[in-house]
Amino acid sequence: MAGAAVAAGVAAALLAWFGFILVEWYVATGATAAVPLMMRNHAKVFTRTCYVVGVGLLIWSVLGAMFLMLWFLPAALLLLVAAFADAGNRPGAWFAAITPLAAVAAAVAMVDF
Repeated sequence: MAGAAVAAGVAAALLAWFGFILVEWYVATGATAAVPLMMRNHAKVFTRTCYVVGVGLLIWSVLGAMFLMLWFLPAALLLLVAAFADAGNRPGAWFAAITPLAAVAAAVAMVDF
């Protein structure tokens, strides 16, 4: 009960400080960072999800640095380390090479020219 009160207070403070749009970005980014937790019973899917979300979160946190998205940089690095922690279940070479390229291509496609 006390944790819910603290979470509501922090959410209200963020809403007042950053405005409604930035709070939505923080909630969406935090929810995306939690996606690999749903895959923890399936080792292969878990490692791939950690890698994809880690790369995406790394790019998002660097691009969103002026909106204080660098707070998610440690989570991105931990997800990348988690993807390669199990020696018998690491992403393949093609998957490891294509994922960052796809993430950069998606980031470039989102840029407004």
